[in-house]
Amino acid sequence: MKEILIPSKRGTDIPVSVYEGNGKGPLLLMAHSFRSQKEEDGRYSYIGEKLSAQGLLCIAPDFAGNGSSKEAFVNYSLSSCIDDLESCYAYAKKNYKFDEDRRYLLGYSMGGRIISLFLERHPEFSKLVFWASLLETMDEDDQFLEQDLSQLKKQCDEKGYCDFYDIFEKETIQMSKQLIDDLLYEDALSPLNDFKGEALIVQGEKDITIDPQNGKIIASALCKAKEKKLVFMKNADHGFGLWDGRKRDNERLLEETIRFLSKSL
Repeated sequence: MKEILIPSKRGTDIPVSVYEGNGKGPLLLMAHSFRSQKEEDGRYSYIGEKLSAQGLLCIAPDFAGNGSSKEAFVNYSLSSCIDDLESCYAYAKKNYKFDEDRRYLLGYSMGGRIISLFLERHPEFSKLVFWASLLETMDEDDQFLEQDLSQLKKQCDEKGYCDFYDIFEKETIQMSKQLIDDLLYEDALSPLNDFKGEALIVQGEKDITIDPQNGKIIASALCKAKEKKLVFMKNADHGFGLWDGRKRDNERLLEETIRFLSKSL
């Protein structure tokens, strides 16, 4: 694995982990969750190391204001994340050889929404993995992590950003108007309707951050998929063992994902 900086479309640097594979295997782009990092607390690192040993080229960026990024979090939006995946994809095509018939995407939580919107631009990707992802269309009557989207949108309309209280980090941050607009107006489910590849959806039944029914909603949207597997983990919450110390939930999440992505190698 190597750590590099890739120029963004914003004129900034994107910190990126590259697990180089062998030049013959598939490409995997990984999108981390909201307010997280490209390692995903070691999970993406583990997947990158394991799969690169089997030949995959795996690439994971830190999105704006996350992880090692030097940007302010106010630069973070679904649009900027998709642009950063575009930059990573362009870098992979320019600097590496990989199997162009096997291009894969992995997203955790908000990362799942990001990879679905990225798929709309790039239908050539043939495998998708969603961990506890919310893809449903949202409106101003909904909440985003316990805060009213209507109030967040009102603030953004007034001053160009909103003050958002992060319930996980217990701090107030500036959130971009673009992110609120993306959540309200970008349809993340529709890109799945014409997907003809294979998909894995993993959802914890005790997830109180994302309604567990979202797993079924994603599966239903994948109406033309060649294959789709929905894994409901009975006692898992949104952290899949990270928050409640259930080691077996984390192990199963990684096992299911690696098995699915390395199948037919």
